[in-house]
Amino acid sequence: MSVRLTVTRSIVGAVTAAVVAGGIGIAVVAPWPTTAREPIGLDVVPEAARSVAACDGPLLVLGRDESAPGAITEAAAAAVVSAADGPAPTETSLATPDRADTGSAPAAFTADPSGGRPTDLAAASASVLDDADLRGLSVSACTRPAMESWLVAGSAATGASDIVLLTNPGDVAATVDLRVYGADGAQDPVAGQSVVVAARTQRAVPLAALRRGEESPVVRVTAAGAPVRASLQSALTRTLIAGGVDQVSAAAPPATTQIIPAVDVTVAPDSGSSAGGMSVRLLATSADTTASVVVRSVADGAVVSQQDDIALTAEHPLELEVTGMPVGDYTVTATAAQPLVASAWTSTDISAPADFAWAVGAPAIDAPTLVTVARAPGPTLTLAAASDATVTLTPLAGGDAQTVELRAGQSRSVTVAAGQTYRVDPGSGVVHGSVGFSAAGQIGTYPVFGSAAAAAELTVYP
Repeated sequence: MSVRLTVTRSIVGAVTAAVVAGGIGIAVVAPWPTTAREPIGLDVVPEAARSVAACDGPLLVLGRDESAPGAITEAAAAAVVSAADGPAPTETSLATPDRADTGSAPAAFTADPSGGRPTDLAAASASVLDDADLRGLSVSACTRPAMESWLVAGSAATGASDIVLLTNPGDVAATVDLRVYGADGAQDPVAGQSVVVAARTQRAVPLAALRRGEESPVVRVTAAGAPVRASLQSALTRTLIAGGVDQVSAAAPPATTQIIPAVDVTVAPDSGSSAGGMSVRLLATSADTTASVVVRSVADGAVVSQQDDIALTAEHPLELEVTGMPVGDYTVTATAAQPLVASAWTSTDISAPADFAWAVGAPAIDAPTLVTVARAPGPTLTLAAASDATVTLTPLAGGDAQTVELRAGQSRSVTVAAGQTYRVDPGSGVVHGSVGFSAAGQIGTYPVFGSAAAAAELTVYP
């Protein structure tokens, strides 16, 4: 290789290096071109699944047989009503391994999809009895199972004989943990850990076995493997006299606002025979907070009670007495800066054959849903509006529809027929609903749950 060629290549290499280095320097100083792209998403509706509703079943009683004080037996059968807006629902009887008898079994209903969408399914049950150790009216809605539920009701104090019901209507076994909140905070009782609920089975766990003596418990039910329907049967005896019975649905999940659409006060405050107008049970589920409880008349919307700056310690239930309530129906709204759960308790005249009812915070209804009215006396449907709403109430069996106009914060009760099923369409609004029943010495209520057919769209990103 000649010296001239070598020098030439060296010069070219140096020039090239300088150009590259300069380019890199300019690239560092100069802004790079950018491209903003929105993520590509596809809105889809999940494939329609089979609709499921599980029921509480018959009223149960603890220790009626003196030779077996811990035995759980049937006290009264349940009358169940079901309906669907598509294929007729199929009824299945569930196993009850914790019962000492072979009485009637709790029912579960299923309905297959129709036209590519889930079939809307609703059912409800009612039981009534008047025995020396147990009396009153019990009503409940049959509902879908869930992976987490909150039972905001009942007592494990002397005179109470409450039972937690865990119902698995599915084909896969579930394992359930029960956490009980009380005066000393949260506890995980041994009797409530790793409770196996086999497929198509209902388990019954006495509340006293979880936290004996607790007067104002709240129970968190967490399932793994399969969802379960959690509920509570509450029974009370006052000095050997039956004081009432109730089957209580799970309350709406923790939120900063809880709405109890209707609490029925049946006894005047000056009668001397009422147990008190009502009591409200609150639990801050995750953090200390300050709550407000407002009680409004369903009839005219007037505020009859308001308590602000209620200090709530996380995981410690609080029982709030609301006294001096005139006879009537009331909507209770509890708000706080941190999530909470809520319920309200009221009773009939305790100087006569008595009964009581727990009204729990009701979930929001933002799409058409079915509600079945149990076969029980004096039924009414109460709707409480979270936003302005025009609600259409249509009997599923046919008949004239009713239109209910509601402003945000307003409530209204509508007379409905026992044993019938209605479609509740909130239009573009959001409402909370409950079905209540009342007669001499009888009272009961359950919330309206959202439709299984209202499957939300999902946005899927690749």
